[in-house]
Amino acid sequence: MKKSRLLIAMLVMLIAASGYAQDSYREAVKEYMAVTSQKAMDAYLNRMDSVYKASSTFWFESGDVDLNQLTERYFKEGFMDYMTDFMCAKIKELGVTEAALREHMSLMSTPEGQTYNEHSAQWLEAIKHDTSFFDGLDSLKIMAGEDPGQVQIKAGIDPGYVEKYKKALETDQVKHYLQGYFDQYFNLFTMIFQQMPDEMNDMQNKLDRMKNWMTANLPTVMLNNAYGIITEDDLDFLAKLQTLDTHKLMGLLPMNPGDMISMGQGIMKNYFEWMENHGAVVKEDMKDFLQDFQLSNP
Repeated sequence: MKKSRLLIAMLVMLIAASGYAQDSYREAVKEYMAVTSQKAMDAYLNRMDSVYKASSTFWFESGDVDLNQLTERYFKEGFMDYMTDFMCAKIKELGVTEAALREHMSLMSTPEGQTYNEHSAQWLEAIKHDTSFFDGLDSLKIMAGEDPGQVQIKAGIDPGYVEKYKKALETDQVKHYLQGYFDQYFNLFTMIFQQMPDEMNDMQNKLDRMKNWMTANLPTVMLNNAYGIITEDDLDFLAKLQTLDTHKLMGLLPMNPGDMISMGQGIMKNYFEWMENHGAVVKEDMKDFLQDFQLSNP
């Protein structure tokens, strides 16, 4: 009898420990997302919040609940829960442990990490407003087969800086990441033009030319804008970051079109379920539409 009780007690402790481990990992992922991508996430949430608010009266009955307030609550609560679970699964697939996530966050909380974070945000803004890239990105010429020329490294950039920058930021893994980013972006256009088979081959060639030009020139644009913002100390810090297991998270890209559609459906399904659970009522004439897209409850 004592052995049986001891076995049961050990089993209960094991289950409890397993539950704690999963909660602890999930919390680490949530904290990691906040540290690494909070601004981008907030901007995305604001856009999505506006879109869903505008559509809420199209999908739901106006009854006892305020659809706008409920949608706003969803993007503060339900959406973040969904994305945390989604990222937990993806990060686990890449073999990144909780310890690695916490090591990354610890490093980012140091003065060097905070400085790197600030400089990275400034760098991203500079790239967004770089007219040399966007002036060169004459999509009509590129798609017509004309060569608009290559973006050149700016005069005056110290060769020693260029060498150090390339060692830190033009690794095979970073190149794969950028290639994945462009593949993901242009795959959306490919999906659209697949519905027009007569135009598909010609359009695909044009899109490929444009993608190849952007992929070839973005690294130089990044370097040009890094100089004067990203310091050599920042590059040393980045090299340290790249020794961590969290560097594997670059493998999250590219997402193929099927994954992107699945994620989009998952977000919408989660939204409808959350809204219904909090008092919103789906309009009758919307139910068939939602069923077709596998968004409604079975």
